[in-house]
Amino acid sequence: MPILISKKGDVFLDFLKMDEKNINDSISDAPLTHSLVVVKYKDDYLLLFNKWRQNWELAGGMIDEGESPRECAIRELCEETNQIVSQLNFKGLMKFRLKPDDRFEYGALYSGEIKDLRPFQENEEAEQILFWDKKSDIGYIDEIDEKLLEYY
Repeated sequence: MPILISKKGDVFLDFLKMDEKNINDSISDAPLTHSLVVVKYKDDYLLLFNKWRQNWELAGGMIDEGESPRECAIRELCEETNQIVSQLNFKGLMKFRLKPDDRFEYGALYSGEIKDLRPFQENEEAEQILFWDKKSDIGYIDEIDEKLLEYY
């Protein structure tokens, strides 16, 4: 039974808690393609407004060739939000079935806390960032990304 199905039809199938060093031993049925980061500043969660998808989501993206999932998480967080987390914690692997082609993928999930807030710089992907209290109405948040906040 899936954890969640988004309104776009993407399926969050499973969350696998493990030690980070065991990532490659834990996946054989689909590629590990991306990393996502759940970040807090004080008591609020960092979200970015994606210009292409037109919704709020977590920072993260595709793992570049030769890059580790951790390196990807650090790079994507800085590229998309201009924020830096001094200590990034590996939370586990997420397994998805994604539309439109029903492909299976894994993603690495990390969490961390911002100590020193840096100014946001709009970029090709992120129009703005905000720190969300999980209560305020800020518009559409990708359902899977909202669920992932629970894994902080």
